[in-house]
Amino acid sequence: MGSAVGYYRRAMLSFRRLSIISMVATLLLVAVGGLVRATNSGLGCGDDWPVCNGKVIPLFDNYTVAIEFSHRFVAGLLIVSISLLVLSAFREYRDRPRVVRASVGALGLVLFQAVLGAVVVKLDLKAESVVIHLVAAMLLLGLLVYIASAASVINRSLAATPAGAVSRRAWLAAGSVLVLLAVGSYVSGLEAGLAFVDWPLMDGRLIPDLSADLRVVQFLHRALAAVVGILLVVIALPIMRRKEDLPLASRLAHIAVGAFALEVLVGAANVWTRLNAGVVTLHLALGATIWAASVGIAIVTSPSLERELAPAPGRRKPAMETGT
Repeated sequence: MGSAVGYYRRAMLSFRRLSIISMVATLLLVAVGGLVRATNSGLGCGDDWPVCNGKVIPLFDNYTVAIEFSHRFVAGLLIVSISLLVLSAFREYRDRPRVVRASVGALGLVLFQAVLGAVVVKLDLKAESVVIHLVAAMLLLGLLVYIASAASVINRSLAATPAGAVSRRAWLAAGSVLVLLAVGSYVSGLEAGLAFVDWPLMDGRLIPDLSADLRVVQFLHRALAAVVGILLVVIALPIMRRKEDLPLASRLAHIAVGAFALEVLVGAANVWTRLNAGVVTLHLALGATIWAASVGIAIVTSPSLERELAPAPGRRKPAMETGT
């Protein structure tokens, strides 16, 4: 019996690996979604959903069909991955209800995200629907960061270091990044990305003529990016200096600041290249990375993390876990 159980466990991906796979797949899905927007491929499958141009596997007669179908394909793989994650949560962590609930929540979010994708298509890519779609994707990514961190703490491959003030400031940084991502998505949805064709100035001025709505939206996006960048650096620098007592949080802070610096350059390249598809895609992928790193800092420094992950009283581990 013990050998059969051991073989079964070896044949299955561990919960931690599934959580990391799901997290990476979500980042990939966000990047491919950015490519869909940058190439105007959102209606590459027409207004059909979940099929593409009336077929499960469409005729790839132009690049918009291929790009939109690849987005849907990655989304399908993500749903499968998170479904397996939920099964693994019940198998491995039944005695830790927080982990199980988070996994079930991730499955609910990814299914909600799939339905949102259909709504976005039916609304002909209306800007507001695109923003909601992106925010839902970021919430899913943040939840998967929590799940992967929790699994790593439980199996002792990650050492969380409680620091309440750091965690609260990191959540502030993460929230500001999420707002910036939402505004950037709105700019993209309105196709206001080239309201100004110069950078860092706008029509050669720091404060341009704001008589047109699209110019106002793009100006607010750039102004907000500057504020969020300053806030992120102010919050991250003290963490980066504490690499001895906050090693993981310090590494994540380096990632967040480094990715933001690249994000600024890529944002400028968006203007200089007139919204080149590859540059636009990289811009969104970097934004998602900054969000994930900020959320990661907040989670691994949370004073309540270890308490949340403690086994629930009176609940036994599954026989597979205990080897009985």
